[in-house]
Amino acid sequence: MSNITSPTLGMPLAELDVLIVDDNANMRLLVCTILRNFGMPVPRQARDGTTGLTELERRVPSLIISDWEMGPMNGFDFIRAVRRVGREPLCFVPIIVLTAHASRPLIEQAFACGATQMLVKPVTLGNLLQRINWVLADDRPFIRDGDIYRQEMRLSKSPLAINPNVEPEDGKTWTLD
Repeated sequence: MSNITSPTLGMPLAELDVLIVDDNANMRLLVCTILRNFGMPVPRQARDGTTGLTELERRVPSLIISDWEMGPMNGFDFIRAVRRVGREPLCFVPIIVLTAHASRPLIEQAFACGATQMLVKPVTLGNLLQRINWVLADDRPFIRDGDIYRQEMRLSKSPLAINPNVEPEDGKTWTLD
């Protein structure tokens, strides 16, 4: 279990309120089980983006883990709805996107619409914990980009793309397992 405390959220991992948004009940169960193994409280769950937005109206979570390809509202539309200007403070909640397909255009689209981090399936205890810890330590500011807020992403300039043994100057690493 991780005992990291988020500088932004000011709470340990075991106190996070997580919302899992995925149309696949087995994937929700897997992510929920992994989070419970970290000592986290039972995460809230939504079966699609529309249901996820309804759940967000009840209570703003500390972290959202969302599938990308789901219906009737997909991950792109869900994230844009969450990040929409005027939804403060909800629009600043970290969002980890789950996807089975990690093409460069999809990754760029996810970050452009407001994803904080990405996780390529299959989801494992180690790679999910890595993403959560990264998100909790993330101090990149949100910028307004049209009608949404998002964080700046610099995938193409990463020294890791050239040499995976080089550590980025800012100390942050982006890996897509």
